[in-house]
Amino acid sequence: MQIKIAIGTIAFMMTMMVFGYSALREQARMERFANAELGRSIEAGAHIFASNCATCHGIDGTAQECYDTAGNQIACQGLPLNYNGLLCGEPSARLTEMGWKGSKAAYVESVVAVGRGAIMPTWSEQYGGPLRPDQVRNVTNFVLNWESEALCSQPLVTYEWPEAAEDFLASADVTPPGDPVRGEELYNVTYGCVACHGALDGSTAAAIGPALADIQDVGGTRVEGEDALQYVYHSILYPSDFISPECPTGPCAGPPSTMPANFGSRMGENPQDMADILAALLQP
Repeated sequence: MQIKIAIGTIAFMMTMMVFGYSALREQARMERFANAELGRSIEAGAHIFASNCATCHGIDGTAQECYDTAGNQIACQGLPLNYNGLLCGEPSARLTEMGWKGSKAAYVESVVAVGRGAIMPTWSEQYGGPLRPDQVRNVTNFVLNWESEALCSQPLVTYEWPEAAEDFLASADVTPPGDPVRGEELYNVTYGCVACHGALDGSTAAAIGPALADIQDVGGTRVEGEDALQYVYHSILYPSDFISPECPTGPCAGPPSTMPANFGSRMGENPQDMADILAALLQP
């Protein structure tokens, strides 16, 4: 009997030792499992992003280099995502600007799911889009994966636009009066203005927004107290402040304007772009 008790006691002790050892390793095992699952999610999100999001937000999420399905370079219509203003800090600068009270992950996931206005479509099937909830999370994890120590150590680039266009052109940030040739290239390719407003020489008709071929003449008649230069400058930065009365299909929609409101932040990294576009739009 004593032998059986001893054997039982030893077996029990060995069993408890095995359980104890497993318990000690469980946290590490779960961390490895979680990391592996997150890695698979990020990889899946990368494929979805490349197929659906890179056209607007850029191949690397910086909204600097975008291509259409035929491989032609086009203007990036979306905001940068691989950007310290979005990814660094809790809340980040962009979340603070938006007045967002939740987490960064919840913000990115909600924008992917629901979309934003006429530019950013709805992606979640819950709201009529094509992506399952897990695919929305995969894209979110892929975007959040861009956060890094190197990215967050960079200074946040901001630019304070002067209220008056003349003050802007007189600032040390630009070489006035601007290069109209470069400005037309920016208009046609980099910022893709031609797709909505048509060609500056009128050879391509406006499709969505008002035609700008004669903006140097009519711009000064739109808002009392603003000449054409001030009107165009302000409209690029704050497109919803004044909605042009006529668009190609009838009265222009808004407010808010269907024109993206992110050109100020995009041009803030190189204010000369604004000066050159103004020169192209307003040249005699």
